[in-house]
Amino acid sequence: MRRGRLRRSQHAADEVAQDFVQYSLADYARRRRGARGWLDLQPAYAFALATHAADWPRGNGDTDSELAEHWEQARGGSRLRWEQVRDLVEDAWLALDRMPVAAVHVR
Repeated sequence: MRRGRLRRSQHAADEVAQDFVQYSLADYARRRRGARGWLDLQPAYAFALATHAADWPRGNGDTDSELAEHWEQARGGSRLRWEQVRDLVEDAWLALDRMPVAAVHVR
């Protein structure tokens, strides 16, 4: 029985991950302009997923500077500054808000 539960949980995690991947790809197709290639934007989608799962506070000026600092550490090879990805991250948070809670917080 445990094995069955694990499989169902893994299947749910795969579906959720796939949902966010699909969202990211569709959003990227809508947003890409000029130098904003996948290598610049993909870290922002990963950042949105990680900060959403960690329940980072949002929507106030106090946390914006903290998020900007965290972005600087987490952005990897992205050439974009926080100001350039903030809207993408906020939109991704809203999309994640609409996904099932169990899916968003899979560890």
